[in-house]
Amino acid sequence: MRSDGALLRTAGPDDLEALYRFEVLCFQEHRFRRDHVDWILRNRQALTLVEDGPEGVEAAMMLLFEGVVCRVLSVAVAPDRRRRGTGTAMMHAAEAICGERRVSTIRLEVSTENLGAIEFYRRLGYRTDGVLYGYYSWGEDAYSMRKTIMSAEPVAVRRRAGFIFRNK
Repeated sequence: MRSDGALLRTAGPDDLEALYRFEVLCFQEHRFRRDHVDWILRNRQALTLVEDGPEGVEAAMMLLFEGVVCRVLSVAVAPDRRRRGTGTAMMHAAEAICGERRVSTIRLEVSTENLGAIEFYRRLGYRTDGVLYGYYSWGEDAYSMRKTIMSAEPVAVRRRAGFIFRNK
């Protein structure tokens, strides 16, 4: 548990409506469709982490495990909770989970127009390894970014993340 009482848990299909409402809250445009969120929640290779607060979901991260690579599909923090370290803590939690699963690399795609997110990921040690032209359905380009995870990292990363994990 973080000092502010945050609790991170895994989400499942029962969380679909709450997560889709949260997706709409966080992304004014270019959000995941409801059926895509449902697919992620039901996919055995995926993991969705949620931070609940008094008013419901305050942060969520969707991960997809592809062999020794973990793809970050989405990181979202409620607009009124941003810039308080939650996104950073969630990324550290993802690294801890990857360490436990012996996943060696985390990768993600980010719009070349989203300068704030690009800088956020760079501060966390992610490096650009290419440009994906026309990656998004609306035609925007994306950077492919990745970070190598050390196999001895899980305990230190989990401490840094400051979350308690629980299953629903």
